[in-house]
Amino acid sequence: MRVSFFAGLAAMAGLAVVASVVVVDFAEADTIPEEYRFVQEAFPEVDITSVQPSPIPGLLQMAVGADLYYVSEDGEHFIMGDIFGLKSRKNLTETARNSARAGYLNGVSMEDGIVFAASDEQYAVTVFTDVDCGYCRKLHREIKGYNERGITIRYLFFPRSGPGTASWAKADAVWCSSSRNDALTAAKSGVVVEAEDCGDTPVARDYQLGKDMGIMGTPAIFSPSGQLISGYHSPDDLLAILQETI
Repeated sequence: MRVSFFAGLAAMAGLAVVASVVVVDFAEADTIPEEYRFVQEAFPEVDITSVQPSPIPGLLQMAVGADLYYVSEDGEHFIMGDIFGLKSRKNLTETARNSARAGYLNGVSMEDGIVFAASDEQYAVTVFTDVDCGYCRKLHREIKGYNERGITIRYLFFPRSGPGTASWAKADAVWCSSSRNDALTAAKSGVVVEAEDCGDTPVARDYQLGKDMGIMGTPAIFSPSGQLISGYHSPDDLLAILQETI
């Protein structure tokens, strides 16, 4: 079921909607332990993915897609924010968030994206891209540089303008082309790609996946561990980030 998460919270918890509404498809909540079902009952308009103990005793971690929130075990308090370990100096919420994102990405095979592979692959990242996004085009102009540094790029589609728009149609045409890699390169160069309708494409799936993972803009780069590396990064900068975090 599709629901507006922030709108649902506003209705149920009296919270002001201060962020863009995110529409997502969530997993069924059948796996929520019986003792934590009260969390789902508190937000009947939201399909909660999971509820489990958080790193803080007395506080439960509530997952909605790849987004994480916290609810007190007595059901009295709801918290939007991240938990940090004072000793480890690590963002524990982000670690859990990355794990959830990695799970989503692992559900999409390499063949379901458009892959520009490095001959001597050291890292493989997933990039949600929009054909008409300026920084997406800048990133793609340097695709050889990423590959030379051992970085394989797997593209998934995220036309920011949404369904029924020109950017969405361009993504469909790229996928339906006989050579998707060449077509994507051409489209990102401003060339109009023409292709026969090939039926269902993965554009809608990719777009929804991006929404589930909380993408707000493109390019959105994800490491294999699920870490979000927002925006454009040069080949050298991206390599440094990957070397530091993986």
